[in-house]
Amino acid sequence: MPDLMVRIGKETLPLTNCVWITWAPCGCPCGALTAAYGNEAHATEEQAWQEQYPLKRERAKYQRQGYRLELMGWPRYRAEIDLAARCPHVKAKAVAA
Repeated sequence: MPDLMVRIGKETLPLTNCVWITWAPCGCPCGALTAAYGNEAHATEEQAWQEQYPLKRERAKYQRQGYRLELMGWPRYRAEIDLAARCPHVKAKAVAA
């Protein structure tokens, strides 16, 4: 696969140095998809949606609920995104005593 380049803001990066972040309706990051690896490339938002949710009805459901995708470079991802962090918008489940 030739080196695919993408422009994000004022920065031009190889697609292999990018990741698609899934944002929940509350604004918290909840998933990530490497934009390009090996012979695979997810250069457009639609391609990324299709990779994550192969069924059209599944994609439509999440989009209706307010989920969105954002392409960013790995340096920004490493600096700003923590997928291991618990979403503060989800109420903790009650523990039975």
